[in-house]
Amino acid sequence: MAKCPKCGAPLHIYNVSQFCPKCGVNMRYVNFEENFLKEAKIAELTQAVVHMKVRRLKAALIGGKLQIMRLVIMILPLVSMLIPSGSYTVSLPYYSHSVQFGLLGLYGVFTNGDLAYIGDMCSSLLFGDLFKSLKMTVFVYAVPAVFSVIVFLASVLCFISIKNMQKIIAGISCVGALTAIVSAAFIFRFSSAASGNAVLSASSGFGWLVTAAAFAAVAVMNIIIDKKGIDVVYDEGVEERVAVYRKYKNGEVSIDDLPQPVVETAETRKIDEEIAKEEALVKANSDGEAAK
Repeated sequence: MAKCPKCGAPLHIYNVSQFCPKCGVNMRYVNFEENFLKEAKIAELTQAVVHMKVRRLKAALIGGKLQIMRLVIMILPLVSMLIPSGSYTVSLPYYSHSVQFGLLGLYGVFTNGDLAYIGDMCSSLLFGDLFKSLKMTVFVYAVPAVFSVIVFLASVLCFISIKNMQKIIAGISCVGALTAIVSAAFIFRFSSAASGNAVLSASSGFGWLVTAAAFAAVAVMNIIIDKKGIDVVYDEGVEERVAVYRKYKNGEVSIDDLPQPVVETAETRKIDEEIAKEEALVKANSDGEAAK
């Protein structure tokens, strides 16, 4: 049940007036000044937190030429996966189906029922081993595709850690380049095994080389950014306010014990000076009116 903020009298559902039925105080304005100052302090601290996050986001994504170049390069592994690293063809009486080892072909294998067909053919007495090799090759080729997506997402979210994300992206990119090379080895081995086969034939391409180079480019770019570092410039007082906000959230300080403004800066001093000038002007005008 609600109570009057001044006298503590219980308020019922039919007490619709803003005045307390017992002490008659205007409950809307009880402790108005104290609550206003408290909200002003909280707003000052939370605004500093938002300011810091926005500056970190801008610095990580578009804070310099290297960061902008990273936004361009981060898409290269995904785009490179569109270039085929090879292909395979299933040839049966009245039916022929070709699939490329590329991003679009890989998507078709997992969505059009091709993978289920390959799995069924793995039990064939004549061609089972060859289809097992094809199935393994498809799964291995899917690994660099997954890493290209991870690199893209990690690059977009690089603001999460200004110091560590470059190292993480570079490491992921190196592993991605390695998986592209491994997938090429599986494609070459499968193509060699399928050579001369009337039902299942295969060929190899150079897409894996472009993919490995794209991963390497992303890794090099992030290593360069990590070596140079990312400078984040905050407005005066922002870091101090964020430190105070963390103490407030952890219960180390009370909002009532903090001054207003919480952290004094050149901007707050300028505002205080303008307020003092206005107060002096009002006082001078009132003194002049009194003298008349």
